[in-house]
Amino acid sequence: MKVILRCHNGVFIDRLDLPDDATGDTLRKIFYSKYHYYPERQKWTLNSANGTLLEDKPLSSLGVKDDSTLFFKDLGVQVSWRMVFCLEYMGPLLIFPCLYFFPSIFYPTTSVPKSPTQVTAFFMLILHFLKREIESLFIHRFSRSTMPLTNLITNCVHYWLFCGVGIGYYIFHPYYSPNPITSNKFCQTIIVGLFITFEFLNLMTHLTLRDLRTPGTKERNIPNGWGYQYVSCAHYLWEICCWITFSMLVQTISAYAFTILAAFIMSKWALKKHETYFKQFPSYPKSRKAIFPFIL
Repeated sequence: MKVILRCHNGVFIDRLDLPDDATGDTLRKIFYSKYHYYPERQKWTLNSANGTLLEDKPLSSLGVKDDSTLFFKDLGVQVSWRMVFCLEYMGPLLIFPCLYFFPSIFYPTTSVPKSPTQVTAFFMLILHFLKREIESLFIHRFSRSTMPLTNLITNCVHYWLFCGVGIGYYIFHPYYSPNPITSNKFCQTIIVGLFITFEFLNLMTHLTLRDLRTPGTKERNIPNGWGYQYVSCAHYLWEICCWITFSMLVQTISAYAFTILAAFIMSKWALKKHETYFKQFPSYPKSRKAIFPFIL
């Protein structure tokens, strides 16, 4: 099977002779042997830059035949999803202790002792991001092995700057003044209890997703339980709930701003995943929402 290879802008690359039973993976390996773009950097589509994506299936089943034109796009330098997750969550785990334990480096005065709210907030943040690191290392199973290097930069800005610095700087500031209502011991106990509950539910949703995917595969199945009976992305729902309870405790603009931003981003992801579930599974429950029960 002879095919024409072009760049995504239409520039001719080569004419290639592929085996009749070639798959997307075969194409990537042959192209790598000639042009040294490792397979994870390659994106191939049929007939146009926006055509059918050539995944790891028999090319003939995707409509490729003699004299078909395949379009190549270089996805750029790739890094593993697992490494990206670990690095982005590592930022807050380094920044928060620096602000908390070494205030003289970052603030004009350091003589004010930490309030109970600041102490509680610190341990809530550390718990959250330690949990995320453990999940990234031992629980998550990724449908794709890599992502573009630029995504690592974007994700690190989100967590290191907006969360680590944006939230931490104001919460651990010597002049931080706790809200009189949420600094009440009874109120704090309720908030921390809710926070731990939502963290637990989030963990269980990640375990549910892990068990739905066989290691090394891209298969997707319908999740159930732990909130999935109501929404397609219960893991996002509980993550947002964690940040809402944390923001209620500390009552800072930066915490609420980060929560709103995170909710907006996760809602966009959830809507895409929700649509994918309906396309992939004809029997997918019609009553489920994407991320917020009965709303969105």
